[in-house]
Formats: sequence, structure tokens, C-alpha cells
Amino acid sequence: MAIEIRRKANGTPILHFYGGYVDHAGRRRIVALKTTFSLNGMPASLRDKGSAEFEAARVRAEEELKNHQEREREQGRVDHLTELLIQSKTGRKVKYAKLADLPDMWRKLGRETKPGEAWFAWCDTVFKRFAEKMPCKCLHEVTPEQAGDYVETLYKTFSRKTAQGAVHLLRSAFRRFLPQGASNPFEIGIKRKGRDSDGGMVHRKPFTAGELAALFEAARQTDRFLYPLVVCAACSGMRRGDVACLKWKSVDLRAGVLAVKTSKTGVDVQIPIFPKLREVLEIALVDRKPDAVYVWPDAARMYKTNPDGLTWRFKKIAVAVIHDPESIQDAPQAEQDAPAIVPLAEILPEVVDAVQAKLDGARRELIIDTLNRYAQGASVREIEKRTGRARSSVSADLHFAENASGLRFMPKQARGSIKDKVSRLTRVDATGRVRRASVADWHSLRTSWITLALAAGVPVELCRLVTGHQTVEIVMRHYFKPQAEHLRAVLGDKLPDVLTGHKARQKQLPEPEADHVAAIAAQLKALPKTDRARLSEMLKA
Repeated sequence: MAIEIRRKANGTPILHFYGGYVDHAGRRRIVALKTTFSLNGMPASLRDKGSAEFEAARVRAEEELKNHQEREREQGRVDHLTELLIQSKTGRKVKYAKLADLPDMWRKLGRETKPGEAWFAWCDTVFKRFAEKMPCKCLHEVTPEQAGDYVETLYKTFSRKTAQGAVHLLRSAFRRFLPQGASNPFEIGIKRKGRDSDGGMVHRKPFTAGELAALFEAARQTDRFLYPLVVCAACSGMRRGDVACLKWKSVDLRAGVLAVKTSKTGVDVQIPIFPKLREVLEIALVDRKPDAVYVWPDAARMYKTNPDGLTWRFKKIAVAVIHDPESIQDAPQAEQDAPAIVPLAEILPEVVDAVQAKLDGARRELIIDTLNRYAQGASVREIEKRTGRARSSVSADLHFAENASGLRFMPKQARGSIKDKVSRLTRVDATGRVRRASVADWHSLRTSWITLALAAGVPVELCRLVTGHQTVEIVMRHYFKPQAEHLRAVLGDKLPDVLTGHKARQKQLPEPEADHVAAIAAQLKALPKTDRARLSEMLKA
């Protein structure tokens, strides 16, 4: 691609530039450009530099030639013919969205209800992370192979739930912003889970009726702040946020019902107020301030500023009623079998190799950076200050490196501490997850309500109306999780004795009906004469 000056037959220069380039077929082309120049300041050859005015014209000519070549390249593509066809049918010119513009375009989409800022911030992170990994600039340039490789990286780097959410978001964004007729790279080659598969999902474990009673008592004794919230969640089946942010306008004690609009799905539900729930609501009513909006204002404030704090406090109570399979007598032997603690600086290469074998992508780089800082003597608190990452994330990186390498370099936590007990009893390892899955938290109370209600014979449609779930399938697949204790209690009462082995209950004969008139007559005899006379007059009336 080069700028040329052509001359007339008499040798006089033509006062506009020409451009030469090679087209898509490999043929050299010459095009007359619209950019003009003046003879004043024109150099003898274009290899020389002319005046400032001439050089400015040369720059404009080069830009014009570049744009002309780009237009011709587009017109030579089949895609351009498709664009012309779409434009002729819709009357709108095809626009190619850029990956860098995805966050802003996604926020400006029309929606019936506007999501929260936290959700938008997560979407921004997903789009920006994807744009950084792609070698192209526009959505239509992303190939199915590139999308497939990125999805595989997501599942290796993040938990299954996080990866699935990111893939769903990208697929939805591409479906909306790709030009009409362009194939969605996230719809090709993506293996979806079957209808009867949970996709490796780990479900919360419901509490039995006995465990709930023990949970209430433990909360009453150890955490008076959390006690009414636990009772409300267990007796209503509401989510953590709906319980903590319950408003007085949703409480009708006279009618005995909670009328709540669920924060997640926006569904209006009617929840009966039973005596246990009424008790904590009436106590809150006594303490209510005149201008109070929330039933438990402190809980609402904590949920908005530190929701994980509510979960941590609940788990500390829950571990008091969850069966602990570990025996105290096994502790000394377990400590003997544990690997010795070695300074990280001495084993850093082995630990880094183990992390690289387990992970790739951004997550791996973060962990290696944390390991390097820790090996140089920085504490977890210092790493938090220098990097801006949460202290829990830094600690999680170090623990992941320990588990991946089988080597111990962090100070040993006291065995039997509440943190160790919460980790052991409320979380489990799950295939395909970077972090351990939680099986006992606030949502366990919601699962418990549904499981106990269905096990007691409450119709599933009625349960769905109370919990606000969209479909019965969601209730049955994700929330009805009876444990052995639930099945034993329910089936023991429902199945015949020949299957359960219970002794046949002897049928008791009905007691003879009592003679009520004779009993009243006996009471009248004990009355004084004046009272009997008065009663006689009353009966005559």
C-alpha cells in the first residue's frame, strides 16, 4: 500500500493523490483519492519530505487509502452480502459489537425489573475477564474453538456453580448482541447436563425435627441475637435475606400470616404464623421503635454490610447439634500421622509445581503470587494490605497449596477449635470444585422445612406456594432431601407392621359415654338452696 503522484501528458502533476494496493485476489490496484495537495511545498520525490501542509495532506491520503482497502475487503466477503440482505429486509445496518463494550451494553438492556449493583458488578467482571483472554475485538470474530477452550479454563479455575453462571451469562450476551444470522460460539460444542442429572451439585442436608429443637435451644442459650432469626427461617422456609430483612408491613399477627415478596424471584407468598414463630414476632413487637421498618433492624443492617457474618454465627450454632463422627481418642494418633511443618522457603518449588499441576489461568497465578510473598516472610495480614485481596482469600490460597502438595508450611491450628469444627461438619469436598461445598447453613433450614412438610404428607403444590418456587420440579429435585431419620420416622408410621416388624397394636375398646346429666345433678346437690332457687328461675326464663 503506497501513495503516488501522477502527472499529465505534459508532465504537470495532477493535484490529488493516487493509492496503490494489492486486493484480496492478489492483483495490484490503483485508485484515485479525493485528498488534494498544493504545488507549493511539494518535494521532487515522495521519498523526500515536503512542507508541513504537504505532509499533512499525505497523512490524510494514506488514511483514505487504508479505509478504501478495508471497504473493498468487506465487500469481497460473503458476510458483506449477508449484511446487505439483512439491511434490505430490516432497514437497519448491521452493527458489530465489540467485546470491550459488553459491560456497558449489558447494563443498558431493557429489563422488567432492575437487578442490584452487585450483580451488575459480577457481570462486568465476567465480560472483562473474557475480553482479556480473546485474541479478537468483536463478538462475531470469536470462534467455537476459542469459546470451548475458555469454558474449559473456567471449570478448571472456578467452582462448578461459578463457571456455569459465567457460561450462561456469556451465552446469553452473545445471543443478544451477535448480528442476525451469526452463530453463537457458546451454543456449539457445549455439553449440557441431562434432565435427570444434578451436574455434580451438592445439596444442603436438612435437619430432623429433633435436631431443629436442639438447634433452637442452642441458639437461645448461646446467641440471643440469632435465635429469633433461626426460628423464623425454620418455621417459614424463607431465605436468609428475606428473614433478616423482614418488614413489619409483611407481618399480620391478627390474621396469623406473613405476606412476603421474595427477594430472589419476586413472588408473593403467604406463610402461616404458627405459635413458635408468633412468640419471637411478639417479642420483637414489644421492643419495636415507633419508626422501625424492619422486624429485626440489627439483622437487616448486618445482612446488608456483612451477610457472611450471619452465616458464620449460624454455623457455630449448627455444629453443636450436628453429629461429629471424629472421636477425641483418635486425635493423638492423627497428630502423629500429620506431616511435619516445614518453612515454605525451603519447599517453594515443590509446592508451586503441585499448584501448577492442579490449576491454570488467573487462579493459579494468584496462588503462586501469594506463595512467593509468604515464602519471603510476609504474613497473611501483610499480604492482604499489599494486594488488596481479602484475608480469607489469601488464607484459602495457602491452604489449597498445602492440600495440593501434601506439604505443611502454615502454623498448625489447634485441634478441636470452633473454626476446625465448622469446616469439618458444615463443608464437604466435591468433585470439580476448587472450594469445599457447604452442606449446613441458612439454606439448610429452608430445605428442612420443605423436607419435613412433604414427609408429613403436605401436598407439594401447597409447599411451593409457601416457598415461592416456580415449579414443582425444583422443589422435588433440589429441596426434598430426606435423610435416614426422616424416612425411618415417616415409613415406620405408614407401612404395615409386617414390613416394619413393630408389634401389632392392640385395639382399645371405646370407653362408655359418661352420663352428663347425672354429673350435673350431682353438682347441683352441693349448691346452697338459694343458689338452686336462683338457677331454677334462670332455667324457666
